[in-house]
Amino acid sequence: MRAVLSGDSLQEKILESVHLLCGTVKDSLGPMGRNVLINVSDREPFITNDGVTIAENITSDDIVVQTILEILKEASLKTNEVVGDGTTTTLVLLEAILKESYEQNVDSLFVKEELEKSLPFVLERIAKLQRKPRKRDYRFIATVAANHSDIGNIASEVFLSIKRRQCIFLEESKTENTYFEKMNGYSLNVKISEEYFFDQNSFELDCCHVVYLDYKIERLEDISYYINQSVEYHDNYIILCEGYSRDVLEGLVDLFESQQCFIVIAEWLMYHNLQYEIMEDIHSLEEQDMISKVNITPSTILLHSSKNPKKRRDILLKRYEEVEEEYQKELLLHRIAMLDHGFATIYVGGVTTTEKREKLMRFEDALWALERAQSGIVPGGGICFYQISESLKEDGIGNKILKKALCTPLYQILENANISKEDIVYKLAEERYEVLYNVKTRSFESIYETGIIEPLEVVTYALKNAVSIACMILSINHLVINDFQEKSKNYEM
Repeated sequence: MRAVLSGDSLQEKILESVHLLCGTVKDSLGPMGRNVLINVSDREPFITNDGVTIAENITSDDIVVQTILEILKEASLKTNEVVGDGTTTTLVLLEAILKESYEQNVDSLFVKEELEKSLPFVLERIAKLQRKPRKRDYRFIATVAANHSDIGNIASEVFLSIKRRQCIFLEESKTENTYFEKMNGYSLNVKISEEYFFDQNSFELDCCHVVYLDYKIERLEDISYYINQSVEYHDNYIILCEGYSRDVLEGLVDLFESQQCFIVIAEWLMYHNLQYEIMEDIHSLEEQDMISKVNITPSTILLHSSKNPKKRRDILLKRYEEVEEEYQKELLLHRIAMLDHGFATIYVGGVTTTEKREKLMRFEDALWALERAQSGIVPGGGICFYQISESLKEDGIGNKILKKALCTPLYQILENANISKEDIVYKLAEERYEVLYNVKTRSFESIYETGIIEPLEVVTYALKNAVSIACMILSINHLVINDFQEKSKNYEM
């Protein structure tokens, strides 16, 4: 059986869907936005203020509303996919654009065309407001995105050190404290006999050759060349192999202890088909066929080099863009990080599991915002959109709709903070938009010194995706339900 909706019935259902989705999400916007408690069937309930997470979990028993919801959600999902932040703003704009569009009482396809004409001009105006971030701005960016100063401080410190969001990992801490661990150098997972360590936990070798032999070493004669080189020239060697006999280990440890030669033999715990690939990474770190410094523990070899392996890193970055399998991407990213600024893990603490999970999502928002901020930032707190709105002339339906819609992020931030908008917007205009309003401190701040800033790309994609989905919704004339259910029987057929 099939249900078909059109005309006023369809428009009512669209607006009902918009209110259900955007009306729920928009209360989380801004520094005074509220959290949402979400119940899901396959895991414990959790609390979040992340727009896209809230949106993903909003459903309806009404099959028509649910169908429309899936289309509306794409606006925030796409923003999250591309820039990782700004998903709540996307839905605030989407609601305003659709409501204003339906109030025009003209053909919806004409409204769609007018919106598409107006959008490039608005995006161009937004781009003119951008500037490059200063070092201190990164802390502000992270704090605004996470809506949490401690998270902003940690996220920005780690990001400025590591340089790549993908090389920063998040895990729940086993304690109440949040902390991070950073690792520099190229790390190899190995198995080295405790007999090398002589009651030490680790040791170092300088100017070391790294060699890989793709077989099990049964006799010292199998590696006589390296033994002779080490004895004659006092060269240090690390030999990575598939395994070794007890006789080989005892012979090398005796030579090592007597300082006649320095060869560390290690069983390499790595998939066979990747070992030659990783040896290429190691060669890119070598200077005169040697690694400048090596830290050795029973389970890890950490290679340090002053050489910049840019060529090899670029090869891996290109490969990372080409592969689709998630496991391969993660492995490549790990290798890229070891050839670059290293990687870090942030252990997110909290008194309860619910608190830790809520903070994890804030860290994710902060790290995404930090990455996107590198290409430019604009004044935050809704002031960027509001300033463009005030400069738009109402010389077309598209401009008229966007002029009103662009005010809504600022208005919603103020509403969530229980602040009347009239005095605020008057002051903004009076100061020619060279100030913005900080709802936390209840004070005006210069846009040149404020910490209320956000990435240009986040602002841009929030608007682009809101307009895109609004235009798609406006192009709909009928809605067809194939999975027609008994509870939907009152719809027109």
